[in-house]
Amino acid sequence: MRVLHLSSTDLRGGAARGAYWLHRALEADGVDSHMLVGRKYGTDSRVAALGGRTQRMNEALRGTLDRLPLTLYRKTAASFWTVGWMRRDLGSAIAAYDPDVVHLHWTGAGFLPVSALKSVLYPIVWTLRDMWAITGGCHYTAGCERYRSGCGLCPQLRSTSASDISRLMWTRRAVDWSAIDLNLVPISTWLADCVRASPLFRTTPIDVIPNGIDTGVFSPQPREAACRVWGLDPAYRYILFGAFDALRDDRKGFPQLVEALRHLAGSCWSRRAKLLVFGDLTADTAPELALDARFLGPIHEDRRLASLYAAADVMVVPSVQEAFGKTIVEAMACGTPVVAFAQGGPVDIVSHRESGYLARPVDSADLAAGIAWCVESPERAAELGHAARRRAAEQFDIRIVARRYRELYERLRDSRR
Repeated sequence: MRVLHLSSTDLRGGAARGAYWLHRALEADGVDSHMLVGRKYGTDSRVAALGGRTQRMNEALRGTLDRLPLTLYRKTAASFWTVGWMRRDLGSAIAAYDPDVVHLHWTGAGFLPVSALKSVLYPIVWTLRDMWAITGGCHYTAGCERYRSGCGLCPQLRSTSASDISRLMWTRRAVDWSAIDLNLVPISTWLADCVRASPLFRTTPIDVIPNGIDTGVFSPQPREAACRVWGLDPAYRYILFGAFDALRDDRKGFPQLVEALRHLAGSCWSRRAKLLVFGDLTADTAPELALDARFLGPIHEDRRLASLYAAADVMVVPSVQEAFGKTIVEAMACGTPVVAFAQGGPVDIVSHRESGYLARPVDSADLAAGIAWCVESPERAAELGHAARRRAAEQFDIRIVARRYRELYERLRDSRR
């Protein structure tokens, strides 16, 4: 079984790292796995980059050019966009591997245009980590449902035309993808439901397979030892939040978290709990918060991130639209319960009042109640942590996920024969 993975990068970004972890897990399971990427950052000999020495410059330029049509609109900051208009013929590059299956991962920022799939003459498995495949260009719709009827009048572009670029690119999908041997793998039940509601994929095979993580790296550690690593006083309860672009991207739910912290402070938690934040938020850029906060910056090393999860008493993921939630699984694998809203991908991951708490969407008061419920009793916190670890290990370990993908690959190969 030979599989070729296509991804914009190998190690930069959550989706790319997820693709690389899967590639390595498949290798360990005996699959002849290779990756073809736009920008290579690692040293794996089975990962090759398009464009040779100028790969990174070429891909950066493609990303810039891909966004050019958006300058005709007054785009909001509601979502990241990939237009997908620039041509790229990958037929010969893929044929050099002669794979049984081509596996697409994150293909945004101009890496893989809409038209490129026509040149792929092998069965395609496409892991969908957001909504781009079913829209005219946005990666998340921010509640808009025009993708169900062909886009146009795009609110994210502040468009007043039914024939805007979102309609144009949606129509291109309908034409270019109509005869492709395509098999879609949304990473959550919610995303699968969105895909099924799209006219683009009414008859396309769909398998829901979640993201996987290395539960050996993300594993429980003694809380006090983890607190020492980060210089934290274990007498406090620590609430963990992590995101990039939290102030710009309303989808991350930071306003809801800020309001939830006010509720907690009003219930005397300001003397007992502190907020830990990783990502690009800083003390200078963040608004005033009701709890003391420590800003830790970006954390790129997995074992260091695992120790932070272990030091926290609860992880809060207040996203208002989320296809999955990799930080949820990582925290749970470290024995840390998670509080999120009961919508989207988190519903597949968190068992309400068993491994965490699913708050009413999008109710900041209930989010605060869930945080308090998780940390107010040490005995309950321990039970939640054990259940969280067990669920992460049983459902989201990368070896289990790789096995499910291997079964899908073999089914496609055998049906083609």
